Amino acid sequence: IDYSWSSNGDRLIYPHYNKLYVINKDGSGLKQIYQTVDGSFITECDWSNDESMIALKTNDITGYNASIFTIDMEGTVINTIISNVLGAVGGLNISVDNKLLLYTLDISEYQNANNRQLDTHIFIYNFNEATITDISSDKDTGTIDIDPRFSPNEAEIIFVNTSNDGIS
Repeated sequence: IDYSWSSNGDRLIYPHYNKLYVINKDGSGLKQIYQTVDGSFITECDWSNDESMIALKTNDITGYNASIFTIDMEGTVINTIISNVLGAVGGLNISVDNKLLLYTLDISEYQNANNRQLDTHIFIYNFNEATITDISSDKDTGTIDIDPRFSPNEAEIIFVNTSNDGIS
């Protein structure tokens, strides 16, 4: 389960089952922003630097059948990036200018009770062009790329590449 701070650190957003909330850092001002319409769980979120957009990842109780989409602060869906895909999904990060979204997807579509990932790639969604680019095309077989983030100057992407065995 993921949460995200506002750019100035005065508030944070966090999911609780199928709902997304915003709260002030002192615990006051709790407000529900969004609730899934299909009962799926919100398990990851990222809040844009200007606080105008939130990226959400939802999935079923098994952690699969994931969707990634963006909402505004009123809870209105803006964009759907992927919907009800097979395999593990994660790693949300919005660029500072709100033009790009990083995420990961296990392209093997493998699903099991332990949520093992076999061939997870990093993708960049371009909001202006509505295009998706796979940036993990040169990774080694048997590894997964996870936890991507734009570097502080956004010239590069920082991520973890690890064996897909779950223990290395």
